[in-house]
Amino acid sequence: MWRIRNARDLTAETFVQLWQQRQTFHSLDAISAFLYVTVRNKCFNLLKHRKMKASHEQDLLRLLTERGEDSFFEEQVRIQLVSRIYAEINKLPARMREIFLLSYRDGLKPAEIAELLQIKAQTVTNQRVSAVKLLQIALGDNLLTVALLLLPDRPDLF
Repeated sequence: MWRIRNARDLTAETFVQLWQQRQTFHSLDAISAFLYVTVRNKCFNLLKHRKMKASHEQDLLRLLTERGEDSFFEEQVRIQLVSRIYAEINKLPARMREIFLLSYRDGLKPAEIAELLQIKAQTVTNQRVSAVKLLQIALGDNLLTVALLLLPDRPDLF
C-alpha cells in the first residue's frame, strides 16, 4: 500500500511541477527530460528518506528493548504519546476526525467507511491522507515514529 501511495504522490507532485513550469518547455523532448529527471530524483529522495527513517526506527527500537518491555519509562512515554496524539486528533475537522478514527481505531476499509457515511471511497482516502499529513505536521516525524513503534501491541489505546 505504501508503494502505491508514494507512486501516486510522486506522480501527482511531478505533474503539478510540470504544470507550474509549463511555460518554460518548448518541445516534447524537454517535457520528457523534465519528467524523467524529476521522477528519478524524487524516487532517490524517497529512498534516502526511507533509509534514514529506518535507521532512526532501528536505533529507537534498540533503545526501547534495552530498557525492557514493561518498564515504567516506556509506559510513561506511551501515556504521553497517546495523550498528545488524541489532542491533535481532536483538533481535526469533525468529518476528517470521524474518518480517521473509523479507519485507524476501528480498522474499517475505505469502502466500508464510504458506505457507512454515504460518501465516495476516494473522499475517504483523501480525508485519511489529509488527516495523517496534518498529524505529521502537528506531531513531527520523530514523535509519530515513536508512536507507531510503541502502539502496535496496544490496540486498546485507539
